[in-house]
Amino acid sequence: MTNDSFSAAASLDELLTRTQQALSAMRSRAAEHPDGDPGELLRAEGTAADGRVRARVVQGGRLESVTVDPALEGEGLAAVCGHVVVAVNAALAELDAQVSASAQADVDALAARLGGLEEQPVRQVELFSRAVDDVLGRLNRGGDARAGRPG
Repeated sequence: MTNDSFSAAASLDELLTRTQQALSAMRSRAAEHPDGDPGELLRAEGTAADGRVRARVVQGGRLESVTVDPALEGEGLAAVCGHVVVAVNAALAELDAQVSASAQADVDALAARLGGLEEQPVRQVELFSRAVDDVLGRLNRGGDARAGRPG
């Protein structure tokens, strides 16, 4: 085989390796444990009862805090609990939106990295194919020459 075919095979192997590494990095970020570094985790806040109930959630679906304005005491426990549920659900919906946006950004970044490499494998396969054709041609010519020799 020619150097071009070896080079094409090595480049294709490198491309596949880089793609696997990028996907691995995306998976590890997505699977990050919720008890990870608090500074790295996404957070969201939801409110209810005109802002008098606030709930804060953290990536991984954990409730970080709930704050209830003492003025709601007169509304009764059931009403306050209802406000807490509304605030927590609003916070979780906001967190879902943030996680989706973050995941989309990761996908877009991966697509951008791989976009420029899209045509590279085609060129490498063409080089490899030409090299194989060249080797087959040499083998056939060598066989023809030997077949024409007296034995």
